[in-house]
Amino acid sequence: MQLLVVFLMLILNLFINAIYWEHRGTNKLRLKMKTFRLIGMALLAVVMCVNFTSCSSDDDEEEISASLEGTWYYDYGEGWELYNGNKEPWSTDPDPYNPNDRDASTKMEIKKVGENQYSISTYYYDNGAWQYSESETITLNGKSFKYDGENCTILTLTSKTLIYEVVEPNGKYYDKYTYIKM
Repeated sequence: MQLLVVFLMLILNLFINAIYWEHRGTNKLRLKMKTFRLIGMALLAVVMCVNFTSCSSDDDEEEISASLEGTWYYDYGEGWELYNGNKEPWSTDPDPYNPNDRDASTKMEIKKVGENQYSISTYYYDNGAWQYSESETITLNGKSFKYDGENCTILTLTSKTLIYEVVEPNGKYYDKYTYIKM
């Protein structure tokens, strides 16, 4: 793109020089030079705008991949379950900085294994140490994936926070989980 800008400026310079030699010593030259300078600056502004917009990051998949990989600690969960026609809310608030056996201290290790595919290994905290639970490979489709047989959607993904939801298709339950990287 920068080469195009240089090329266009070279062409503009050639036009200006050609007009200069054609109208040497007349007042017409000054008017034409100002016009061509204005056209040249407008053209340069348009080319630079195109250049900056084309250089913006439009590859969100790489950002998701880079952010998704790593070790995530369960920080908060909430949702509801339909029981006898009533929504029964639930929430958990484990302390990922001080895991213990009493709360729902869990962590996930996520690694990219292929095109839009990730391996998720889960661990739970028991008897003072992290214990391996299970592994599963998921396929990410945009921000949606299927994990443990459930349809999941990523709501928030930053370098330090992962929030995803599970919506049961028949409306029997809803879960939202927050994980953090430490």
